[in-house]
Amino acid sequence: MFKRSSFRFVCLIVILSAALVGCGGSAPTPTRALAPTIVLPTMGATPNLPPTMPPLPTNTLAPAPTLAPSVKTTPTRAATVPAGSMRVKIFMIAQNDAGKLGKKIGCDDSVVAVERIIPVTNAVLRASLNELLSVREQNYGESGLYNALYQSTLKLDDVSLVAGRATIYLSGKVVLGGVCDNPRVDAQIKETALQFSTVRQVSVLVNKIPLEQVLSLK
Repeated sequence: MFKRSSFRFVCLIVILSAALVGCGGSAPTPTRALAPTIVLPTMGATPNLPPTMPPLPTNTLAPAPTLAPSVKTTPTRAATVPAGSMRVKIFMIAQNDAGKLGKKIGCDDSVVAVERIIPVTNAVLRASLNELLSVREQNYGESGLYNALYQSTLKLDDVSLVAGRATIYLSGKVVLGGVCDNPRVDAQIKETALQFSTVRQVSVLVNKIPLEQVLSLK
């Protein structure tokens, strides 16, 4: 009886021991990979930065050179006046000039003053008109100016000046090179008289016929 009970006791102890061994043993714990340690810089430390680039040099502009003032050209004048002589003006035409060189007249031309040297005289109006009518060339010298009177055979018979009004008496024939010569002939004669401050109005008669009427028939 005792032996049977002891045997059972021993078996129970063996069974319990085996159970305790199975329960108490633990499976090996897998090794975990450790995260790399991040070393943060100390708060007071200054990080290594690339060296500061030196400032670029400022371009210094040289002052602009001072330009010399433009030279104003003076119109060509007659030669030096010799003793016993004086200057007067006669008028020619700058064709298609549109008033750039002188007073603008018909056909988009300009009437332009040209200086002449004549003997000293008190009758300057008469002398100037005679000087104008003496020019027989179509083009005045090398100036490029046109003479609308070059074909005409006009001569000065008389001239009077009363209360600022000059009356010019011509005789001969007016010959024109076209309709644009009408205002040119009129301007050349009248502007030659109007150069003088004592002349404010001009009337021109050709063979006792007003110049305007003569030109209208051409």
